[in-house]
Amino acid sequence: MGYKLPVTLRNSFRAPIGELFIGDHSISAKNAIEYIKKINRGLTIAIGDVCAKSLLNQGFHPNIIVFDEKTQRTKKISLDLKQYSLKDVYNPKEWILESTIHEIKNAIAFCTSNKCRIAVRIDGEEDLLIIPAIISLPLGSVVIYGQPPVTTEEGIVVALITSSLKNIIQDILKKFEFHEEYIDGNHHYRRKT
Repeated sequence: MGYKLPVTLRNSFRAPIGELFIGDHSISAKNAIEYIKKINRGLTIAIGDVCAKSLLNQGFHPNIIVFDEKTQRTKKISLDLKQYSLKDVYNPKEWILESTIHEIKNAIAFCTSNKCRIAVRIDGEEDLLIIPAIISLPLGSVVIYGQPPVTTEEGIVVALITSSLKNIIQDILKKFEFHEEYIDGNHHYRRKT
C-alpha cells in the first residue's frame, strides 16, 4: 500500500543524485537547462515548486511537474501552469503511497504517447517522489529537482535516467518500510487483495 522512509535512511537523500548546478535560481536553472538540452533523449520531470518555477521562468517547460504549492514545507508558492493538465494526488510526508506511484506512472505513460504536459499537485509532500520518477521514467529521460543547502550548496540537480541509476534507486526503495495499509484522519488506503 505504501513505503515509509525509515529513520536510518533520512540522511541518504542529502547528497545530489546527479549533476548539481549551484547559484541563485535563475543561474542554476539556465545552466541546468543547457545541460538537459545536451543529454536528454526522453521525458523531463521536475519535482519541487522552486525548481519548477525556476525552470518555467527561463521558458523551459518540463513534460511533468510534481509540486505541492509550498517551499520549505510552509511558504506558499504559485506556478504558472496554463500549459499543463492538472492532476491532484495525496501523498503524506515521509511516505510514497502506491496510489501516488500509480499516478506518476500514468502521467509518464500519457506524456510518452501524447507529447503533452501534466502537473501533478501533491496534497502532502513531494520530496520522496524522485524515487518513483527515476524508477518509472524511460532511459535517457531526466529528473530535475531542487537541492536544499544541507550538505552542499543550494541549486538544481539533473539526474539522467540510466539502468545503473534505476538499480541504485530500486535498492534504496527496498530499504523502506512497506506497509499494507495507510491511515490518517482523512485518508485510508489498503492494498487490494
